[in-house]
Amino acid sequence: MSDIPKGRAWKFGDDVCGDDGIIDFSIVREGFGKEFDEDALRAMCFRRLRPEFPEQVRKGDIVVGGHNFAHHNHVEVSVAIRASGIAVVVVESCEAVFIRRALNTGLPVMICPGISTAVQDGEVISADPATGAVTLPSGRMLHARPFSPRMVQIWKAGGVIPLLEREFAARRAAQE
Repeated sequence: MSDIPKGRAWKFGDDVCGDDGIIDFSIVREGFGKEFDEDALRAMCFRRLRPEFPEQVRKGDIVVGGHNFAHHNHVEVSVAIRASGIAVVVVESCEAVFIRRALNTGLPVMICPGISTAVQDGEVISADPATGAVTLPSGRMLHARPFSPRMVQIWKAGGVIPLLEREFAARRAAQE
């Protein structure tokens, strides 16, 4: 089995707001600072933009976005996307903080010039954060900046907390 995410593309355009588009932060704000309600986040994920998304998204699907994707976002945006089963987000551009927040939750975000015009909604594509390769249905390949080795570790561990827990457990075991 390959580690390279491959799935159906859910295509979104430019200037998609994280807190008032991907999720409805005015609802989430009521529980701000508490544990994430992943079921509620999954149910609202992209619902404003694509009402069918919460019911039709499948584990392993890929979000494709345009320029300025997920601007104005809190960490709940990344949690909602990951909880929906999305394997990777591939966009033209986004804020660096979105990339960091998403990776911390185990969701890789790749910046890939040309992705929004190269992919049609529903096409099956693959996107490898480790190499930066995005493979289209035609076999044509686009190139994103590859993740650093540490970013790959965080992604494959499912987020920064699971990775650190494993590393600390390994250190404790080595000291015993």
